[in-house]
Amino acid sequence: MVESMACATVPKIVLTINHASGAGYYAMAGQGFDPNFTFGWPTARIGVMEGDSAVMAVHGPELEKLKSTGQPIPDELKERIQKTRSDYDRWLDARFAAARGHLDALIDPLETRRILTFALEVAAANPHPEHLILETL
Repeated sequence: MVESMACATVPKIVLTINHASGAGYYAMAGQGFDPNFTFGWPTARIGVMEGDSAVMAVHGPELEKLKSTGQPIPDELKERIQKTRSDYDRWLDARFAAARGHLDALIDPLETRRILTFALEVAAANPHPEHLILETL
């Protein structure tokens, strides 16, 4: 999939309607593949990983150690876990992604067909946008 995306010569238009994270996000025309347009519905969740996955990545070894020794989870660790989970949940919000340039636009689901048609028309009219940059230099 990654090779296909890297070698694709067709327009790359991304519409995230629900969840895009991790390697799947990048392999499906993520920012590294320089898509022509990236859109998201307000329901989109875009980021590295979900909060629960982040908790395990950040606090997993500490939790496993406590579990193996039969010790309870200290309140301080519970607070850090909750902060990690809430931070990642906030960072996944479509508005957070759009505000940081990870999306070109948040779109109304009712406008999807019109906006995708426009994006395809623009991409078809300019199949090699990278050439414009070189020609202007």
